[in-house]
Order: sequence, then C-alpha cells, then structure tokens
Amino acid sequence: MFDRLIRLSVGNSVFVHLLFILVVAAGLMAASNLPREEFPEISLDRIAVVVPYPGATAADVEELIVRPIEDALSDVADIEEYKSTAREGTGTVIVTFVDGTDLAAARSEVEKAVTSVQRLPEESETPVVTELKLELPVASLALTGDPGATLVIDRVADELRHIDGVATVLISGASERKIVVDIDERKLRVLGLSPGQLAVAIRSAHASLPAGSVETAGQDIFVKTEKRLQSAADVARIPVAPGNSLRIGDVADVREITEPNDTRFWVDGVRAVKLTIGREKNADPITIREALERELPEIRAFVPGNMKLRSAEDFTQSIRDRLDTLLLNAATGGALVIIVLMVMSGFRQAMLALVGMPVSYLVATFLMDQTNMTINVVSTFGLLIATGIIVDDAIVVIENVQRHLEMGKSRTQATIDGTNEVLLPVSVAVLTTVLAFVPLTMVGGTMGRVMQILPTAVIFCLIGSMLEAVLILPGHLSEFASKSAVDSRTARLGRRMQAVYRPALNACIRHPFVTILVTMLALGATGVRASQMPAQIGAPGKPFELEVLYEVSPGLTREFTRSQGEEIDAIIREHVDPDLISVTSLRVGSTLDPETSVSATGANLGQIRWQFEVTPEFAAHYPTMVRDLRYRLAIDPDLARTSVKEVQAGPPTGAAVTARIRGRDTGELDSAMADVKAALYAMDGITDVSDNYGAGKETFKVLIDQDRAALYGLTELDVAQTVRTALDGLLATQVSIDEEPVEIVVRYAHARTASRRALGDLLISTVSGGVVRLDQVATLTRVRDVAKIIREDGLRTVVIYADADRKVLPPTVAAEQLRAAWDEQIAERYPELRLSFGGEADELADSLKDLPYAFALAFAGIYIVLALQFRSYLQPAIIMSAVPFGLMGAIWGLTASGYPLSLMSMFGMVALTGIVVNDSLVMVDFINMRRREGASLADGVRQGALQRLRPIVSTTLTTCLGLLPLAIGLGGQDLVLAPMALAITAGLGIATLLVLLVVPALYLVVEGLRGASSRDPSA
Repeated sequence: MFDRLIRLSVGNSVFVHLLFILVVAAGLMAASNLPREEFPEISLDRIAVVVPYPGATAADVEELIVRPIEDALSDVADIEEYKSTAREGTGTVIVTFVDGTDLAAARSEVEKAVTSVQRLPEESETPVVTELKLELPVASLALTGDPGATLVIDRVADELRHIDGVATVLISGASERKIVVDIDERKLRVLGLSPGQLAVAIRSAHASLPAGSVETAGQDIFVKTEKRLQSAADVARIPVAPGNSLRIGDVADVREITEPNDTRFWVDGVRAVKLTIGREKNADPITIREALERELPEIRAFVPGNMKLRSAEDFTQSIRDRLDTLLLNAATGGALVIIVLMVMSGFRQAMLALVGMPVSYLVATFLMDQTNMTINVVSTFGLLIATGIIVDDAIVVIENVQRHLEMGKSRTQATIDGTNEVLLPVSVAVLTTVLAFVPLTMVGGTMGRVMQILPTAVIFCLIGSMLEAVLILPGHLSEFASKSAVDSRTARLGRRMQAVYRPALNACIRHPFVTILVTMLALGATGVRASQMPAQIGAPGKPFELEVLYEVSPGLTREFTRSQGEEIDAIIREHVDPDLISVTSLRVGSTLDPETSVSATGANLGQIRWQFEVTPEFAAHYPTMVRDLRYRLAIDPDLARTSVKEVQAGPPTGAAVTARIRGRDTGELDSAMADVKAALYAMDGITDVSDNYGAGKETFKVLIDQDRAALYGLTELDVAQTVRTALDGLLATQVSIDEEPVEIVVRYAHARTASRRALGDLLISTVSGGVVRLDQVATLTRVRDVAKIIREDGLRTVVIYADADRKVLPPTVAAEQLRAAWDEQIAERYPELRLSFGGEADELADSLKDLPYAFALAFAGIYIVLALQFRSYLQPAIIMSAVPFGLMGAIWGLTASGYPLSLMSMFGMVALTGIVVNDSLVMVDFINMRRREGASLADGVRQGALQRLRPIVSTTLTTCLGLLPLAIGLGGQDLVLAPMALAITAGLGIATLLVLLVVPALYLVVEGLRGASSRDPSA
C-alpha cells in the first residue's frame, strides 16, 4: 500500500501541489475562525441549585431550603456527591455527577426534582438551576456617579450586549427601585386593618388580564382589562377595601425609593456600579475586548454629565501575555529547528522538511475548528510540543533518501527506495507517539479536563505530519532534492559524526553487561531522587493582579468595612508606584473567593483587588510587598480574618489546603475545627488559615409561647408572619415601570431600626379585632447565629482553608502532615467525625489517580504495536528501554532546574513515552535489516547504529530545541508549562544519548541469550 502511495506522489506532481494548496486553504480558513482564550471553557459535571430566601438566617435556610432539596435529589440518577451551603438569605446545593453524564439531561432531572419540592417557604424566591463551567469574564466596566440611575445603567448594559460576541452583562452594586408603603401603625390599629389587607388591595388593583376575543362585523377583536400601577401616587390612590373611601395614602406614607444594594463597589475610591461582561461560547475574548474599546466612546455619549463610564478590570491581559509568551518561544524554537535542519540536512532538504510544519499545523487547525477547540494556552502549547515532533517523520524520510542519493541514485529512484525503506517504521513511530498522548485525554480532575486539549492538539498535528510524509513529501523530494549528494557537506558531516560516535559505540558493544549494569544503577538512583521530590499541581503566575478577602468583627457597618479596605489599599501603595496600579476595585457587603468559588454575604465582609502594570522592577519587589502585606494584615486588631490571593499560572484549583470535617454533632465539629487550625498554624510555610463557619449577624430570636398565643386566638405562624411583615416587609406585587421591574412592599415605618424593647412592643392583630404586644406571646433573646452552614452528602461539614508558601511547604506535603496529625493526635477524641481534603491537594490526587493507568495504557499500547511490527516479544522490550531512559532524564532535568514534580511535568513524562521510542525503533529496525542482509550480530548492531546516528541526532535536536526556549524561559517564562517542556527536553536528550549507547548493548545481550546464531532477528 505504501509503495503505491509513494509512486502516486512521485509520479503526479499536479496532485501533490493541488493537495498542498487545498490543505493550506482549509487550514487558514479554520485558523481565522478559532477564538482565543486563556484556558478552554470546560464543564465541571456540576449542577448548581440556588434558592434566595431574603431575611433568613443560615440555620433557617438549612432547615427550610437545603434539606428539602437534598431529599428531592435522592432520586436523581448518576449523582457522585452533593454539597450544600446555607448562608444568610441564600441556599445553594451543588450536585456533582459521575464522569460522562449527559449534563443537559442531568440538569433537566434536577429541575424536575427541585420543582417537585412542596415544602419551600412562600417567602423564598424561585430556585435557579444552572450548569457550572470553568469560564472567565472578558472585562468589567465601572459606572460612577449615581448607583440609583437605573435607566442609565440598563441602557449601558443593553448597548454592551449588542457588541458581537457578548453573551451576558452582569450588573453589580446598583441600587434597586422600590415603592414602599410605610404603614402608620396607630392609624391601622384604629381602623382595624392589617398589613396583609393593604397588600391584597394593592395586588387586586394591579389587574391587567386578557379577557379573550369577540367577533364584530367580521373582525376578531381582543378584549383585555387593564389597570397598571406606574407610580407611588397610583398606589396611594388605591382604596384600602372595595367601596371604602379611605385610600392607602391615608394610612401610609407611599413613596418610590432607590434602596442601596447589599453589595457595594468602589473603583479607584469612587462609588460605582460594576458591569461584568461575559462572552458567547466560542467567541474570542480578545476580539470582544478590542470591540469594547472601540464602542466605549459612543456609549459614553449618552451617559449624563454627573456620571462617568470607565474601564475597570481587563481579564484578557493574562491571555494576551501568556499567548505572546508561547508564540515568542515557539518562534524562537522554530528558528532553532530551522538552523538544525540546515546544518544536518542541507538547505534544500531543510526547506523540504519545513514545508511539513505548516501542513501539519494547518491540518491541526482544521481539525481543531471541526471539534470546537480554541486557541488557548493549552492548545498552543500542544502545537509547540509538536514543533519538533512533526518534522521527525520528514527528517527520517529525507535522511534516508539522502543516504540513497549519496549512493549515486537518481532523485526519483532514491526517493522511492529511501521512502519505502523507512515509511513502515515511521508510521509505527507516529502511532506509538499517538498512543502515548491518547491516555492523557483520560486524566480526571479540573486540571485533567483542561489538559485534555493538549494531547488532542498534538495528535491532530501528527495526523497532518503523516499525511505530508506519505502524500506530499515524496513528490517534493523527487522534484527538489539536492542532486549533488555523493560528497556533499552533509555527507561529510555525517561521516565526522560517525567517527566521533564509533569509539563509544564499540566500547559499549565490547562490554555490554557493564554498560547495562551502570545504566541500572543510574536508574535506581533516579528512582530514589523521584521519591524525594515534592509534588504540586499549580505554580505562581505573573503578578498582574492581587486580591485580599477580609472580614471585620460581625455587627460592624459597611462604612467601617470600607475604611478597612482603604487602609489595606494604603499598604500596597506604600510599595508600588501609583502609575503601575491600573485599577483598584473594592467590594463591600459580600466576597467571592476566586480559588474556592465560595461566596459569602455580610456587612462585615470586604474584598479588594488590584491590577498592575508589571515591570521587571515591580516583579522583583513583588514578593517583598506580599510578605509585608501578610504581616501587617495578621497584626491588625480590626481585622478578624484575611486571605491574600495571588495569581496562579493555571486553572483555579482551590486553596493550597482545604480540610473538610464531617459529622452530626455541631459541638464536636467546632472543637475539631479548632484543633485542625492549631495543627495548621504549627506548620512552617502555612498562611491565611480560615474556615467557612464563623459568627454571623447578631439575631433577635423570637421564642413563641404556643399556649399564651392560643389564648389570643393566634398560631405560631400568625405571629411569625406579623414579625416578618413588620421587619422585612410584605411583597404586595411587582410592577413594570419604564421597562424595569419594581417591587411594591408593605411594611411598618421605622420597624427596621427598632431596638429589642421597641420590637417587643410590636402589636399583633387578633382574630377578635383586638391587638396584643409581641412580648406578651413570645420571648426575645439576642444571639449570634453561624453565618454559613455547609453540608456534604447530608452531613454537616466545616471547612478549613489554608494557603502555603510552596517553596517552604508544598500543598501535598501540608496535607500529608495534617492527615498524620489528625490520625495521631486528633481523631481519637472525635471518633464520629471524618476528615477529607479538597483544594490543590485533592485536585492533584484526583489527577494523579488516573495518571498511572494512563501511563500503563500508553506503555501497553506501544508494546503491542511494536510486537505487531517486529513479531517478537523481546525486541519491543529492547525498543521500550528508551522509556525509563527518558524518565531518568526528565527527573534529573527537573532537579537541576529546581522544579518540583508537578502534574504538568508528569504529563510530559507520559507524553515522553511515545516520543523516546521513535529513535530506538528505527535503530532496531535497521539492525534487523543489516542482519537479514547477512551481517553478523555485532556487525549488524554496529552498522545499524551508525547508519541511524545522523537522523536520531537530527530528530532529537529538532524536538529538544523546539521546546528549549519555553523550558528555560528564553522568550518569557510560564511556570505551569515550563516543567512539562523541560521534562520532555531533558528526558529526550538523555534518552537519545542512552539509546545510542545502551540499546546496541542491550540488543547484543538479549539476542545473544536467545541464540543469535540465526541471521533472522525475528526467528
């Protein structure tokens, strides 16, 4: 089959050129369609159910919202686990499904289950069910001046939504329009009315309903009743009851207000409304950002003079920087590859090999476009890895054709003979490389899901390189290969290389057992070193931004919380030139942890974020600034808790250590949490220890006396509803004013500012028309409830978070030490509690549990393919001896560079499995050829190794030099991808050296032991 394809390529130049043009055109069109992003948007196999319950404590939300939903979810199939969070005013249940679940169908099942819940309180809002994905916004804008200018805010948001690629505009910090009906309690009591009656009157007055249609004179005419409430004056004119001349305005103060949002923002010290822009699926965030900059002047034109619209956060900054770093390193690596090819193969052959690079890339981009992939850090790195690999096929073919040209053959004959000789081993080499990368698509965890894109991009490139080597390259060689190859510069270079290599090769052939023994000792030392290396999943990123989450004592106001944020900002400005701070964004009233995705609400919570212009001087001073910030936050008596969040160069993996303690006894959970935090504080390198529990707001707990309430004809529900109406108000209805939803709320005037004594004086109407004070039927106590309750699989859970200085204490080591402290010192005191881990340590464990299987699968697949080609059990083992050689090189390369054993470097080692066998595969194939031609065992080994020297060195240099700039940061450093590049570069370099020296010795020993007198190596 190969011979016919080669002859088709050699004999039909028109076909070759048209195929080349078709591939280039299709690839360029596909490349123009690929969006750019930092990391691919992936599904996390999670569905979130969020139910707002305004005014409720965390304990109420747990009892009335979370537990009923958990019970309903018990019948949904394929649930792996569910985690619930009850916090003040909101209940959240996050359901994780098993891998491979159809998330669309799963979401539908969850929606059905939640809808079936009958016990949710009437005051709670409609549950929202969404699928959780790993996605980042494009940018945010700040609208300063008047947070209550809802019409302006809405118009700006509408204009932003019209920009191509924009899917969502999230408005945060805007005041809400409301019509409030503040009741005069005395008037209402004299008239014998209740707040509920006023709410019913308002609801009844808002009557816009379709009534059907009538036929008149051959026409079908719609009929509807219409009564719309368009202002506070409309509400004030509503009768308190049908036929009653008394109006609502007579017993209440009716007015329209803008009520400040619980969450408030300040951008560069100015109160602002934040508009966060999200993109459509497969839209390019960088293009959206550029379009946003172009549209901003027009949008600003209709913003009133007392307001300003400005850019706030730019989330594409890191995308541009990381892609630029990769592209610069790729360009540098590509230039080195070109130099190697020109030196090793000559100008013409180098140019022919380079033709294969765009063909491979363009085939890959075409396949990426067809499979909805994007240009991101991971896929670009996959293309960069392929830079050296994709020319390997062309190099092997070109080098062998060159050898035949050096024999004096014509270009056509040398092309046919040389290509036929190596195309089978080349095809097997491509297949083994593909088999090495395929298992990486099966690694679990968030990082594993993100990294699945990398092997896919490499495989697409390999498909393109194989297409080029079989159908395009032979035709180009027959037309353009050098004619004067007999005594060319490259031929002389090959002979000089063999002269240098021959003495070492002869020494290994003469002493094969010594060679193998020394190699085994080196492998043993490598194993010891690998066991001592710390493991981690993430790495510090370029300090474009810094974030601090902080908490002051519960009960303090938002104004105090804001002042603390300003003091934290002042610390940063002591260290940084103000011109290097692009924007400072302060959030008060809630926080959203960027690592754990845990949100919290409360007037005592704040979050401040800086974006920086990174200069070399700033980057050098940055660690000192962060150390000083952490120290000063730790000693500040006004701050109850703080957490400093630095940029991580990878997908979010959570806090360095996340420890979960589960059980039923809340007292034991509290005590165990304190013990675990103490154990963490005792470790060197641990910073920012916090928990999810904490004290919530002070609460007036109303304990209703059922017997005393019954004396007045009241139920516990009657009392509770009256208290809720008095404090939080009673939602009468929601109307649309200026195309904006506006709530009409009935409430007691001044009740929200009542003291405990005033609250006790609250009057409750009885069924007999009388009234009774609240303190006559209930006791009021002042307590402090927990702010948040987390449940996992139905059990209460407390979560302890801690960050770590990874140079001092890697997260996995911290988790191991904490596990040991729990087992040895803590667990015996709490036999009913269970400790588990999340965050970075858990993410690493999730990914690592699949990596050994991925490695074993790659190893087994490669062995089977080699066995199929060589029809032998032992020769594939000889070829695959290159795998441990490669792992040895990777380990010592990482050690020399000071890198830990990161997940990315381990991915590189698995990928290395397929790359390193290519050199030994072709060498063993050539040794077998020489033996079949009549050479003795030793001569066959010597001749095969010498003949493959130049292509082995060429392919190794192209792959290593293609990745070397990224591995050493020549064009800018990426601490996530650099370890993988270094693992492949160092592993392949060391493996090649050992393949050239050890594989010949190993071949001699194995073949000698099994009886090498036969000239047929597969006998």
